[in-house]
Amino acid sequence: MKKTWIDKSMCIGCEACVSIDEDDILFMDEDGLAEAKENDKELINCQMVCPTGAVKIGEDK
Repeated sequence: MKKTWIDKSMCIGCEACVSIDEDDILFMDEDGLAEAKENDKELINCQMVCPTGAVKIGEDK
């Protein structure tokens, strides 16, 4: 099963992905970095707006 997840080593906390996530799967954690709830969604739009490529879609982290 594919899902959306965040590579935190690449995230800069710009919130671009969170701002367009209509499914409310992505959120900003206590460190100001994006994080994904457990999900089975492919948030391709969120992946496309990430300036660093931190939003990933795949089977595992």
